[in-house]
Amino acid sequence: MNVQEIERRARAVPDEERPVPPSKWAGIGSFLGIYGGEHIAATEFVIGALLVTWGVKAGELVFGLIIGNLLAASSYALVTAPIAVDTRLTLFAYLRKVTGSWFQRVYNAAWGLISIVWASSMMAISATSLKEVFSLPVQLNWYPTSVGCVILTLALVAVTVFVAAYGFKGVVKFSSLCVPWMIAVFFCGAAVSLPLLCAKTGFPAVRGMGDLMRLMETHVFNGSVPDGATRLTWMHVAAFAWICGFVYHVGLNDMSIFRFARKRRYGWVGLYGMFLGHFFAWICAGLMGAAAANVLGIGLQGLDSGSVARAVLGVSGLVAVIVAGWTTATPNIYRAALSFATFFPSWSLRRISFLVGGVIAIAACFPAVMRIDMIASYAALLVPPVGAICLVEHWLFPRFGLVRHWNLYRGRKINPAALAAWMLASGFALTGASLGWLHPFFLPMPTFIVAGVAYLVLATAMGARRPIPDAVRADVDAIEARIAELAGASAGSRARTRTRSRTGLPFRILAGVSLGVLIGLAVAVPGEFKVGAAVCTVAYFAFAGLGSLLERQSERMD
Repeated sequence: MNVQEIERRARAVPDEERPVPPSKWAGIGSFLGIYGGEHIAATEFVIGALLVTWGVKAGELVFGLIIGNLLAASSYALVTAPIAVDTRLTLFAYLRKVTGSWFQRVYNAAWGLISIVWASSMMAISATSLKEVFSLPVQLNWYPTSVGCVILTLALVAVTVFVAAYGFKGVVKFSSLCVPWMIAVFFCGAAVSLPLLCAKTGFPAVRGMGDLMRLMETHVFNGSVPDGATRLTWMHVAAFAWICGFVYHVGLNDMSIFRFARKRRYGWVGLYGMFLGHFFAWICAGLMGAAAANVLGIGLQGLDSGSVARAVLGVSGLVAVIVAGWTTATPNIYRAALSFATFFPSWSLRRISFLVGGVIAIAACFPAVMRIDMIASYAALLVPPVGAICLVEHWLFPRFGLVRHWNLYRGRKINPAALAAWMLASGFALTGASLGWLHPFFLPMPTFIVAGVAYLVLATAMGARRPIPDAVRADVDAIEARIAELAGASAGSRARTRTRSRTGLPFRILAGVSLGVLIGLAVAVPGEFKVGAAVCTVAYFAFAGLGSLLERQSERMD
């Protein structure tokens, strides 16, 4: 293969499918912001209420959440982080090497649609807050029944897409600004809910952890379920906590974010994000849901996230639902744009983000997308098998004497072993779910194992062990090396070294003081919390935003 052909093929690979060069690697602080924001989401309000209606008892809930989140965090640190740092590629780019361009396109389309549905869910839930402000009706049907709700949802999506369109840095900056306040608000929600529950139920004041557990066992997570429903156990809770991140961790879709990490050990940041969002926030949301139901005299099934947040936290609660939806939707819009970039190689990622945003805007108007448990279950059945295929090829092929990236060397547009393994695993999952072999929460891991074993066997049978001619290997390796060079050259031309300014520090301190006052109000005067909380919220975002703006404007070029 001549030099011109190598250059042509290398340049045909879009920027977002090239490996991230060292100049663009990010420190641990970036991931603290992203994963804190992503795992403290608008859906936590929905899931907190779901846990109550599942009939899980408080002790089972706590134990199940600990186990499930440990599994999720370990999956991220031990599965996603190593391959992301080793390859510096998105999953979509790695699929080009493993499965071929045709399979890559099929999967990219599937994952892009799932990301769109996920982001739409966040936006639909966030819109319930604005619905409360304008006294619009609760949307209980699968389709929209209020023009006002549709207009508000479209406005929210527009802001979120604008943030996501600025790519990785935009997502990091937005999440980092919002995360501290969201953590504080969920804590305040629990603190304010406790005296409300005690007053409405006649339970004595909560003075310690023992009292808190007894209150939750009696009036929140008390084992009761709606008529005709089946009570779930700690095992269901653990499995659900795990699969909520399964498509990103075990399914490797978070390679798109973590490829920027300077070190693989940053993967353990997932512990912080998951236990804040899928432990602390879920329990707080459950307490808020129970308190709101008692205060309003309406069952949880008749309340949406905005109703719960407003009843307990007032205006600050409504802002919390909106912000939590934004910080979770933005990474998903970014992922969706990356997945569809394969179909529009000449388009910028920002332009694709706006296209994706238009689809999300339409989908978010339909309340059906708020069925987050169903979305998570089916996504966890169809997506992770592809992660299993990539993991087997990357880590196990060399151990079994197979040629890594054998399909790429053979120049085929589709890897038949990968396609067959994915179809086999997906068929197993869908059949198991429809026939009730296992509860949908328990099916993802068996499906993942089926995909991995099937791919190893099928690839061996279809020629992955056969040696690659030296000339062919040299040509392909030359193309991949040139792709990496182009990525480095592109980043180098834009690379800038910045020294962080401290001009915004006084305003950041004032923002921290605002959060301290917010928490103090919730603990000391919960009955008077709502008005003071609104003032503290405005103060926090004003000070934090101004501090961030000053620091960016004062960045010095070295």
